[in-house]
Amino acid sequence: MVRCSIEVGKKEQEILKQIVLAGSKNVKKRKLAAGISAVTSFIMLAYIILIFPYGHIGQVVFGVLLFAFFLWLAIKGVAVIQKKVLDIALSKLDDKLTSGKREYCFDVDGIQISSDFGSGTHLWNAFTCWGIFQNYIYIRMLRDEFILVDQNSLSESSRDELKLILTQNLKQESL
Repeated sequence: MVRCSIEVGKKEQEILKQIVLAGSKNVKKRKLAAGISAVTSFIMLAYIILIFPYGHIGQVVFGVLLFAFFLWLAIKGVAVIQKKVLDIALSKLDDKLTSGKREYCFDVDGIQISSDFGSGTHLWNAFTCWGIFQNYIYIRMLRDEFILVDQNSLSESSRDELKLILTQNLKQESL
């Protein structure tokens, strides 16, 4: 059995955002949107080249602006937009849900979670996987919620025992 606690603050919220954005679903969405944007930017470039000798200056300027926008989307914009959408969604949540002290007890049955709202035990079938991101161990729940454990807050033996318990009950995910 391993007991630990964490005070969820801004740093932990940023780590959780990075974990969500690094997840396979979001990476696939970014790659698809970036690919579509890249193709669209090349179409806009062809449009600019074709209309330049015959078009009005307004059409050329509009084409150049669209080309620049789709190129920005393909290179960096999709990730920026995805992060902004996540920030907006999280800002609408009550601070009591996204911050505060959490205590966890990991054992063979599952994870007992205690917070300001109450406590309860989640059996292992309520979780999908676990992984390591930077210096944190995260456990992904079925509803895409996360438990976050700072490895610095654990002794080496507790850290090893926690990883053993997680490995025995869940598959490990790598981001």
